Amino acid sequence: MQSTTDFTGLTMPVFTAFGWAGEETAIKFALSQLEAFIGELHANLSREAKEKFPFYGLSEEHQAVYISAKEDVFDDIYITFFARPMSLEMQLAIQNEVVLTKAYKQSEQQPTMNHRLITELGPEWTLRIQQLQVDEDSAESTHYQDVYKDSVASLNEAASTELFSKAAYLNGDARWVAPFYLSKRFDSERVAAMGLKIVEVMADQVSKLMPLADFLTGKALRKKSTKTRGKSKKTAVSTDTTIDDQDDDIEEMFTYTAELKPLHLQRGFINMTAKHWPFFQINSRTETRPVTVYYEGIYDKKCTVWRLLPNDQARLMLSPAVHEWVEEYFQAGDQIEITARKMNDDEIQMSLKPINE
Repeated sequence: MQSTTDFTGLTMPVFTAFGWAGEETAIKFALSQLEAFIGELHANLSREAKEKFPFYGLSEEHQAVYISAKEDVFDDIYITFFARPMSLEMQLAIQNEVVLTKAYKQSEQQPTMNHRLITELGPEWTLRIQQLQVDEDSAESTHYQDVYKDSVASLNEAASTELFSKAAYLNGDARWVAPFYLSKRFDSERVAAMGLKIVEVMADQVSKLMPLADFLTGKALRKKSTKTRGKSKKTAVSTDTTIDDQDDDIEEMFTYTAELKPLHLQRGFINMTAKHWPFFQINSRTETRPVTVYYEGIYDKKCTVWRLLPNDQARLMLSPAVHEWVEEYFQAGDQIEITARKMNDDEIQMSLKPINE
């Protein structure tokens, strides 16, 4: 591995070299700079990221550099960096069939968390799930079609659940393999202007991918156990349903339909019921609980659920951004569906969507 002490950044000649077909000297220079970059990047990764991706290097065949979980890059999850004339592309990928099976099983078991970890990265990221056909005799695989290739912003939770279920089905069939790719491109001129700062920026990008990488490989944090555990149920509660008619057990998730009143729109809150407060309560002294609200592809972590006295009614207090969205898209008398789920680390995610009548 080349020494990285002389690395000063990825200059524009690194990117333009890959647009000069046949210029072997230029390509050799560009690859040497990429190799210096990946060495410097790996040295500056967090301890968690280094443990996850202990290997790094240059692939002359693919004209790219990588950090990987296994010495044989394609045997497990890995991250690749491609320098192109107009961009630096960062790609998280899984191609190994066994690891893919584990990843898709995780996504089916926790579809909300899977969707959250992917879409929370931001609309600049593109998800691609490929369908490869495996030759029965040679075992070689060839491209058949893309099951999905678009911005993660275009993937709502229902579509995500369906997509990963299909990927799991395909990958479980000996005739197919369904590789997973998640990528983001950075403008080459901006990268060149960063100088050594590019190492810090990309190390931060790797850190942001760590929760998803751990989740897909089956190493995500588990929920903290509670003293009493019941069955996980979904309780659909309409506005004309009495509290006594509701399911007693909403420990892991619940769905509730609320009718918006003029005051709700004006002040920026949505009322639930006293039956829902125990879902948010940490202990008997809990008065408020921060929650993450998901709406139209956006995650907002500035909302709170209040406990209202004297009857312990639960009220979702909206952040200014969510309040603005509700005011813009709803009128008095409209119904809004709330789906609340307990995520890892005791976080609560509340998804909001209109009821189409």
